[in-house]
Amino acid sequence: MKLTDKEIKSASHNKADARPARTVFVMMSIMVIGKAMGLLRDRMQGLTFGINTTEAVAFAQASALPRNFLDIMFAAALSSSFIPVFSGYLEKKGKREAFDLASLFVSVTLVITTLVTVVAVIFAAPIYDLFAGSEYEIRLLGIELLRYMLPLMILSGLAFSFTGILQSLGEFRLPAAMSVVSNGVILFYYFFLVDRFGVHGLAVAFLVGWAMQALIQIPWLIRHKFRFKFKLDFSNSGLREIGALTIPVLAASWLLPVNSLVNLRAVRGLYGGYYGAPGLQLAFSLFTVVSGVFILSVSNVIFPKLSRQSAILDGEGFRTSLGETVRVMFFFLIPLTFGMMALSQPLVRLVYYGQNFCERSVEITARALYFMSIGIVGYGMQVVLSRACFAQKDGRTPLVATVVGIGVNAVLSFTLLRFEIAGPAIAGAVGISLSALVMVVMLTLKGQLAWPTQLVVDLAKMLVLAVIMFFVVRFVHGWLIYSHAFFQVLILAAVGAGVYIGGCALLGMKELKWVLSLLKPNTK
Repeated sequence: MKLTDKEIKSASHNKADARPARTVFVMMSIMVIGKAMGLLRDRMQGLTFGINTTEAVAFAQASALPRNFLDIMFAAALSSSFIPVFSGYLEKKGKREAFDLASLFVSVTLVITTLVTVVAVIFAAPIYDLFAGSEYEIRLLGIELLRYMLPLMILSGLAFSFTGILQSLGEFRLPAAMSVVSNGVILFYYFFLVDRFGVHGLAVAFLVGWAMQALIQIPWLIRHKFRFKFKLDFSNSGLREIGALTIPVLAASWLLPVNSLVNLRAVRGLYGGYYGAPGLQLAFSLFTVVSGVFILSVSNVIFPKLSRQSAILDGEGFRTSLGETVRVMFFFLIPLTFGMMALSQPLVRLVYYGQNFCERSVEITARALYFMSIGIVGYGMQVVLSRACFAQKDGRTPLVATVVGIGVNAVLSFTLLRFEIAGPAIAGAVGISLSALVMVVMLTLKGQLAWPTQLVVDLAKMLVLAVIMFFVVRFVHGWLIYSHAFFQVLILAAVGAGVYIGGCALLGMKELKWVLSLLKPNTK
């Protein structure tokens, strides 16, 4: 039977739509492995150092500072300002000129991160005191570890730059697998070397792991015929375009790292100077591991697509892609929010409990995770909507949203300290949720985000199902309170998923059909 032109076009369109969805699914599968290794890494940190020791507090503070500095100064700007311009060069000028721009960009990134690292090493003590600080013994070790770990900014800058190039070229699997390599290096250290070299060696292991993230991407860059040539040409029009976009993007990307530093500062006096910083850090690690697998997979795939659509002025395609992405994000993140809250204590117990990670440590970390989870939907929306704005070279919208989020978090972090570690956790969740809300409103007013009646109704259904799931899981948890944490998490997760998915099936939610379609094998 011969297909009509309309049927051929429709089949081709459906096949094209399936490719990004399957890419997200594959990326999620790869990232699950890396995130699982990350959880094992954090478990080893808790077992080895606990959260109430000098080493635990000093390492939590020292490791957070260079990573947050990188995010404040470079990380989001590296990819979010570079990818739209680089994608435009690929579409309009070809690979040769695009790769010349990439070499120039990597060179500038290398120079800037090196200069900042050198300055930060020299002034490590006042930087540590400003953002962290602790009692005398913790402070001395923290400053020493900070100097060890500051070169993370150089290595991260290179890794993110390479990732931006590969993602623009349609390579998503390797960047998704980078954490597998770095976490593998750190786990090797925990299993075989930590007893000999202690927390100082752990700082070095983190550096080696980040170096590997950059190195493993080089063969794939070569396969795409990218040859790096160090050069500095600040008159280059492409570099100037990236620079012009970087300034607003830079400020707009400050939300999470600045909030993290503020929250770190807020908790430093809690519990006698112990528990607070590492407890908050480990809770945030669980928060980002569980929610980040889906959020980052989606945002990393959709951003280059939105950038290409923006570059060729495909406004209708842009709105459609963004609308579908937002809908799918809500479908996954609303139940994930309530699920993480319901599972906070058994999940923390499963991942971290043992040896130096005592019952008190479980209680504090789980409390932080419970209230932090309120911000999961806001986190996902903030990431995706920021990418959408950056794809259109719009830094103003996320900048306004970031200012709101940082301001709210800063006020609440200190005013809610009477609730101990829950205070900064709530502050971060509210800050990022309000930031996302600001972007939703602004993009809606611009006509780039639509809210048809059916979508609003479906969101209400998702919320009701997630709330029912929460109470069912909490009820079942009461019957499993004396069970092993592994069986608690396994059974409760299965119960929660069953309630939500079953409800979606009864209500005929189309997102459930989308998920099931990804599990079907490809057929010709």
